[in-house]
Amino acid sequence: MGLATNIEHWDMSAAIGMATEGVRAKYNVGGGGGGFGAADMEIASKLDGGKVLAAVDTVGREHRHLELWSMYAYASPLWNRHSNRDQLFEHIINDWVIQRANVGEFIQERTFDRVKALLPLIVGGMALEQFSGAEVTQKNGRLEYLPVTPRSVFIEVLVGVDCEQKDVHSETFTKKRTRYYQNNWARIAEHIEFIKSLIVKYDTLARKMYKKELEKQMMAI
Repeated sequence: MGLATNIEHWDMSAAIGMATEGVRAKYNVGGGGGGFGAADMEIASKLDGGKVLAAVDTVGREHRHLELWSMYAYASPLWNRHSNRDQLFEHIINDWVIQRANVGEFIQERTFDRVKALLPLIVGGMALEQFSGAEVTQKNGRLEYLPVTPRSVFIEVLVGVDCEQKDVHSETFTKKRTRYYQNNWARIAEHIEFIKSLIVKYDTLARKMYKKELEKQMMAI
């Protein structure tokens, strides 16, 4: 077991959050007394956090993209570097291209550029959902999934890419491209959902491997 926090029973997301945001008293409720004071509890908590990070690091030695995803999604915001985020996005976009090619679909450069521009919204939204859960809303007596990022925001980004590539920023062109994506949204949505499914696979495998490696860390105490 953990020295101060029973970290082996924590969900991976909470454990990584604790390990990267620093020690907080709330993790050690009931600590102290018997000669094991606040300073000792702080040291023990840091050691527990170190075991969490060591487990994630070990996973990353074999599957770098799983470590990148885990830290991007669950670590303290100040912990991640932009270079790590860029590496994660590169892994995801390459996986998307390769897996589509495996089923006979070859991504055109134009499509690649547009979907790549959407990655921060897709991956960021998935990180929020994996950490806090998906949101739903009640409509006509039924529960409906409420995406983190609405379709209109995705379309706005896509239109922005078109404007930059064509070097045309007129209102007429913007409205024309907006209507185009509204009318052809199904194809874009298919790519978005495929990438989301990749991220879910990343997360599932990362959790499985993390749990296995953390157990090894606990046994090494």
